[in-house]
Amino acid sequence: MLKAYAALQARLNSVRSEEEGATATEYALVLGLVAIALVVAAVALTPILGSFVADIGSWMDGQKVGE
Repeated sequence: MLKAYAALQARLNSVRSEEEGATATEYALVLGLVAIALVVAAVALTPILGSFVADIGSWMDGQKVGE
């Protein structure tokens, strides 16, 4: 019985050590996906933000300062 328990414990330890954590390849893939998402978001938001800033500039030109 003790021999079977020791064998089972050894097997569990070997399975645990195979899945320690993320490898450098997995981190590189995640970093690449995040970079692509940031570029897509920046390209999509550029016209919206440009229009927003232009509207604020136009509004500020119409304001009277010091009165």
